Amino acid sequence: MGVERHKEVTDEQILKFKPLVKNIAYKFKNSGEPLEDLEQLGYIGLINAINLYNQQRKVKFETYASWFISGEIRHYIRDKHQTIRIPHWITELNRKIDEFIVKYKEETKQIPTLKKIAEKFNLTEEGVKEVLKARDVVHTVSIDQDNRNYDCKEYPVLEKIKNDHYKNFKLPIEDLITIELALNKLKILQRKVVNYIFIKGLTQTKTARKLAISQRQVSRIKKEALKRLKEELENTKM
Repeated sequence: MGVERHKEVTDEQILKFKPLVKNIAYKFKNSGEPLEDLEQLGYIGLINAINLYNQQRKVKFETYASWFISGEIRHYIRDKHQTIRIPHWITELNRKIDEFIVKYKEETKQIPTLKKIAEKFNLTEEGVKEVLKARDVVHTVSIDQDNRNYDCKEYPVLEKIKNDHYKNFKLPIEDLITIELALNKLKILQRKVVNYIFIKGLTQTKTARKLAISQRQVSRIKKEALKRLKEELENTKM
């Protein structure tokens, strides 16, 4: 059984159905997401529809494409707003803090103080407090002589999470957070391109296949994303 080749979607095809994408995206204008981002998602759905459409389905392409366009937008909105999204590195850091607390308690028969946790993970005490806000379950932690619960419903202030001191050849956690916050200001398609090329190490060709767009579009989006990132990082330094 032969493998179906991926079709190249042309700019002309995108322009032809641009009004359809804009019309559907506008229906989600009250979702809290920028209309421009919703349209970007709609174009991804449109491109997928063009690639998968079979005229023998006996359904109009506009009807078929509308399902893909709205589906792509709905999926994103549902995933983003269903729960508060905590960055993966904060979840992982909380897991390591849990392991440290358990081990410390086994060895000393005591719960580690906030200062001990901060020293262990090279964080400021204020930074540890912010990390603890992201926990799924509220843990009781001894804060020197002050015992208190931390409310996990309060979203952590990422800018307050900082290393206590720098280590050679290791990027400070506050710099990593600054980069992540800058990435979050990119458009959805820009973030996907940056993720595939610079984080997952894919080539522009493979990235184009993943996103069902042309390599030329990937190159343009990458250039725009890097320019925006540079501007955001420069503004942070001011």
